[in-house]
Amino acid sequence: MPLGEKIGIIRFCETPKDKGRIMNRIGLNDAQADSYLAILTRQSMLMRDNGKYVVTSKGQSYIFSSDRIRKIKS
Repeated sequence: MPLGEKIGIIRFCETPKDKGRIMNRIGLNDAQADSYLAILTRQSMLMRDNGKYVVTSKGQSYIFSSDRIRKIKS
């Protein structure tokens, strides 16, 4: 999974989103969405709640760290 798509999905799911909205926003097909969401769920970056995906505290920490690294590099 490309890093930009990983970060994009996690950021987008700061409020609960269903798979269709994630697919449309990030530009994924059904197979990609299933794969990426399964990976992020296994990594505990996202969790499912009432059929929607939402970021976990681990996912929020990942985004925070990613933002800090990006600021240091620029």
